[in-house]
Amino acid sequence: MVAMPADAPDEAAGYAYLNYLLEPAVMASISNAVHYANGNAAADSLVDPAVRNDPMVYPPEQVMQKLFVLQAVPLATDRMRTRIWSRVKNGE
Repeated sequence: MVAMPADAPDEAAGYAYLNYLLEPAVMASISNAVHYANGNAAADSLVDPAVRNDPMVYPPEQVMQKLFVLQAVPLATDRMRTRIWSRVKNGE
């Protein structure tokens, strides 16, 4: 994921960089380098076939039908989860 801070010193440069990353050839080269799927459909034909045909990178349709997105939890729940996880990591 790429994001631009709200107080970025050069907003125009930030948007130029984000637009550059969205170019299909650029996005395909990133996918080829990191072996990670991207959401740019125009880049699909430019992704290396070895990456594009890897079911661990681009799952087949029957697998995609079984996947789901987690729903956002309330902020209070998220804070509690973060505190508990911090305690687990710190051995408390």
